Amino acid sequence: MSRILIKNVSLFPVVTPRIAGEPSRHVLLRLEAENGVAGWGEMSDVSHLPAMMPDLNDLESCLRALLIGRDALNLNVIEDLMLANFPGTRFYGKACLVRAAVSIAAHDLKARLLGIPVFDLLGGKRRDRVPVCFPIFRLTSREDVPARLQLVQSKFDEGFRAFRFYFGRNTDADEELLDAICGKYGDRIVITSLDGSGLFTLPAFLRAYRRLARFPFQSIESPVDRDDVEAIAEARRSIDHPVSEHVRSPEYALRLIKARTVDIFNISITVAGGISGMLKLFALADSANIECLIGTTQELSVATAAQAHVGAVAPRLDYASDPVGPCLYAVDVTREPVRYAQGNLLVPEGPGLGVEVDMSRIRDASAPLSSLNDVLTSFTRG
Repeated sequence: MSRILIKNVSLFPVVTPRIAGEPSRHVLLRLEAENGVAGWGEMSDVSHLPAMMPDLNDLESCLRALLIGRDALNLNVIEDLMLANFPGTRFYGKACLVRAAVSIAAHDLKARLLGIPVFDLLGGKRRDRVPVCFPIFRLTSREDVPARLQLVQSKFDEGFRAFRFYFGRNTDADEELLDAICGKYGDRIVITSLDGSGLFTLPAFLRAYRRLARFPFQSIESPVDRDDVEAIAEARRSIDHPVSEHVRSPEYALRLIKARTVDIFNISITVAGGISGMLKLFALADSANIECLIGTTQELSVATAAQAHVGAVAPRLDYASDPVGPCLYAVDVTREPVRYAQGNLLVPEGPGLGVEVDMSRIRDASAPLSSLNDVLTSFTRG
């Protein structure tokens, strides 16, 4: 196929209420080729620290200057341009969200131009579904226990059998909930991980772990500060469960590998900065014989579909993965959301990502980006 040039880049801010907790804000990105074919990407759940949002007019102008006139079929040039102009390997910098949105849209566009699914663009699928787990968000007190139990029951009824649990500083509440879940469901469900979100000091983590280790769970995720590789390694040496960590760049992956810090790489499209970023991390993990799962920042159906396509081709998926964002939002931006069946994310078929963005849904969800509500509510999610 001869060159097909990109003729326009457009950004669309949306806000999506959640089934519980505060709404999330996202940015949809459309790449349009000169023949009218468009690819879509997503800056997912930008409602995170730091409490500042991108200037979308300026960002759109920058992306147009970088991408208009570029060959839509040359993904390497597009990915290199994004990394050169939006560097940064921490989610808090938010540059990785821009790279992820462009990467998803560029892959969607090229695959649609070729008339193939993204998984074929990536070499062909190894699997047609990705096992996933449903999140049980952090408790603030024992008063939250009944609502969490009701959530587990509703998702169990929908076919979910794997759950991950965000543990917190109220270990009494955590024990009460886990006692109730394990007593009711026994081995009919799997608790894939206890997730500390990097909130604990090493001593505080170990105190909580010693109380929670009696419950059946597969792994510990982010036990301490994610930047403190030595503390993560010390936590791993001190416990009897494998440790998982969010891996944000090849450089960080190598630090974790060299220090023998973790057993499992948690690889997500936003933190990795796109599809190519995810594939690089999977390749490093496979070379180092480190187990893997696909993580999440609670994406809408566009980015969740992209994660599913990467999951389809990934060399290994050793644990149930995390992308269930479309189950958490009351609205979405596609005609039909990605599909889940019996606790699996189904890999979409059809050209590109296999999901179709609905402009009327984007218009209905349109809202200016703002962090004010997040600040007022202390970034409450779930």
